[in-house]
Amino acid sequence: MRCSECKEEAIIKIPYAHKYLCKEHFIQWFENRVEKTVRKYNMLEGTRKLAIAVSGGKDSTTLLHVMTKIAEKEGIEIIGITIDLGIDMGKKYSAKSVEFAIKNYEMLGVKYRIVKLKEEYGFTIDEAKVKIRRPVCSTCGLTKRYILEKVAKEEGADTLATGHNLNDIAQYVLTGYYNGDILSLARLRPVSPAENGYIKKIKPLFLSPEKEIMTYALVKGIPFIYDSCPHTFRVGGETQDKIRRSIEEMEDKIPGFMISLVTNFEEKFRPLMEDIPKESLGKCKICGMPTSKGREICSFCATRMKLTEVKVNS
Repeated sequence: MRCSECKEEAIIKIPYAHKYLCKEHFIQWFENRVEKTVRKYNMLEGTRKLAIAVSGGKDSTTLLHVMTKIAEKEGIEIIGITIDLGIDMGKKYSAKSVEFAIKNYEMLGVKYRIVKLKEEYGFTIDEAKVKIRRPVCSTCGLTKRYILEKVAKEEGADTLATGHNLNDIAQYVLTGYYNGDILSLARLRPVSPAENGYIKKIKPLFLSPEKEIMTYALVKGIPFIYDSCPHTFRVGGETQDKIRRSIEEMEDKIPGFMISLVTNFEEKFRPLMEDIPKESLGKCKICGMPTSKGREICSFCATRMKLTEVKVNS
């Protein structure tokens, strides 16, 4: 097939946009679309320093490349944050992920900080899977959220960007409906304002399908780790994995299904949830980070205490 813009050979079909695009026009279209998303939702309003979470996978490395361009236009400083989670399982998964993240930082000349979980917090995700009963993906998510928030603040960032893509958000929306989890749905947004002791968080790729992100990374020659985490072959567990696959099947049958699902949720349904009382937070007596009301110790510090023999210090 030929490109809809220039009649050169197309490398990708965008069914919901009724387009075939060549390499050059796809790169331009993808970058422009992310920038339009950033501007439409005022993601960088008031931002002076942007922290970008980079795991080394296709989503986060693509996010780094696109947001570096946008930030340069806006005169915004960037800092990359990568966590070495200590996931090995005989595959050196974390070590490889960190290597790919560093390659991208060096390609772009972006300042960065590597956080080694074992050295700085005394445990690894591999150890967590064995030592505590909490599901390993839950422990990993908790750990990443805590460290990204903490390190972003330490580095003087006022905004934190993560690489959640359209498939991720569509899955979260339907999973929230399925579970009747209205509080999680109320918190699910492309821009989470700075409040309750947290910094602002943004999801610039929340309207970008996974397929397009993968294509962008490949045609741009972005180095990223292809391997999936060895702890799980599913995206969020068996039920969530089935929901995700069903969504992707619907997208094949009804092009634009995921974008309609997510944009309608964000623009029509979620605003109706604004009046849901927000959880009031306390402050962890160990680390000073926000914690649920009624809890003296935050979930991360409690988990860390279970995993390490030494007492957690503030």
